Amino acid sequence: MAAGAGQGGSWDEMDSQLRKKLLIRGAAVVVVLAVAIVILVSQANRLIKHRLEQALGENFAVESLSLSWNKVELNEPRFMKDGRLAAQAKRIVVKPEILDLLKPGFSLASVVFEEPSLTLQIDKSGQWVMPIDIGKKPETPSAPKAGPLSVKTVEIKDGTLFFQDLGRPEPNRIELRKIDLSLDHVAFPPKDGPSKFVFQAQLAGNLLSGSASGSGTIHFETLAVNGKFEGQNLVFLDGGAAGPVSRVQGMSFTAASEGVAAKGLTLSDLVLIKPYLRLESDRKGKISSPLPGAALKAQVEKKEGAAVPVTVKNLKIEGGELLYLDGKIARPPYPVRITDVDLTADHLSFPAGNQNTAYRLSARLPGNHSTGVLTSSGNTVQKTLDTSAKVSLRNLDLTRFKPYLLKEGDVDISRGFLDLDVDLGIRKRMLYAPSHSVLRDIRFVGGRGLADQFLGVPRNLVVNALKTNNNQIEIDFVAEGSLDNPKFSLRESMVTRLTVGLAKNLGLSVIETGGTVIIQGGRLLKGVGDVMKQIFK
Repeated sequence: MAAGAGQGGSWDEMDSQLRKKLLIRGAAVVVVLAVAIVILVSQANRLIKHRLEQALGENFAVESLSLSWNKVELNEPRFMKDGRLAAQAKRIVVKPEILDLLKPGFSLASVVFEEPSLTLQIDKSGQWVMPIDIGKKPETPSAPKAGPLSVKTVEIKDGTLFFQDLGRPEPNRIELRKIDLSLDHVAFPPKDGPSKFVFQAQLAGNLLSGSASGSGTIHFETLAVNGKFEGQNLVFLDGGAAGPVSRVQGMSFTAASEGVAAKGLTLSDLVLIKPYLRLESDRKGKISSPLPGAALKAQVEKKEGAAVPVTVKNLKIEGGELLYLDGKIARPPYPVRITDVDLTADHLSFPAGNQNTAYRLSARLPGNHSTGVLTSSGNTVQKTLDTSAKVSLRNLDLTRFKPYLLKEGDVDISRGFLDLDVDLGIRKRMLYAPSHSVLRDIRFVGGRGLADQFLGVPRNLVVNALKTNNNQIEIDFVAEGSLDNPKFSLRESMVTRLTVGLAKNLGLSVIETGGTVIIQGGRLLKGVGDVMKQIFK
């Protein structure tokens, strides 16, 4: 028994010594690893510092640069361009990727830009001006070539971006403030792989203001992108007292592109909440662009083929408003407001394509005595304008649209309403639109001379017809013509055909010959036909 007890004691003593040896060796390994990590981190930080000083050159200046065991901090770095400040930041914090030090290239765990500021410009020739010129040193045969750079995470906090297009007149400047951006898996040279991004920013300036945000993925090698974007309270070209050219309370869409080589961008589920647009036409009826220099820019882009095709799938507009300043109908331009615009379209393309677009539209036209209601639905092809649609207009206040209806010599009206139904058809750029209209509750202003006319027919006939037909006159007519005829105007054609229909309805003889319409006891109208025909009721 004693011998057994002694033998057990020796085993315990050996086991204790073994545990001590293992503990000592384990501690030594930990110390060696710790020292190795410290050395690696120190070498990584020195490598970062060396690379920065080597790469950034004489155009780069920094207030101070500090090293710690796990990061490098650049305080108040700045880049100069032609003697001017092109980029700066409050601080840049760089953290190395320790475990990748032995791999080829240069790896960083993260780069954080605090309060950075950058200026971007397009010069008068349309070329981008690089904001940062990185100083280059002469290469020597013994100088090692720089390896690839990879960063696992890039973050921008409270950044600012100034953009200016010197090829356009003022206003030509956009400012992005309070930019917060995060990116992962960034590499140089770029790699064909997805990088996730999340951003938000405030836009300022009289060219564009509001807020924007988005998230998704981008491939930096091909610039392919897939993400969801939102905008709030966006204002475009604020003209001061004249108000903005355009604004939108809310906007959201999904953007997808297969890259620059594909030359195309697809916007899906584009929703515009309470958008507003102001348009103005000149004396010839041509819409003038609100953006200064846009016409010249468009000509250059058309010649060079610089436009990027954009496809919109599922457009939805809610509560929109259009202010149209018609310079052709009057001087100063006559204002026409269209409110409460609701529109859906399943497919749009820019430039215009040959795909069919199904749409549905409703809107209101405010007047002095009532608000007209416009509805339309159908299908159209943007490129050819081939269209098959129904258009309905109810309770249009004629006193608000007198410049479009009354001609010189017509008696003025103080009240009147129009209902209109149109089967709109366009094929091979030929318009054919059978229409049914109702004139209601017409009240005239001024004297009661025998020569007074309304829509080119004697006033007394119109008054008598209203009295005997429950204060309304129904008129059927067909508007038709070629869209390629520079003299053709849909508005003028509709008014002329309405006049002819009214005259025939009241029992007057109408002669149409060589583009001229002659109404018995009424008006001579021009520009409504190429063939002679005589109609007697």
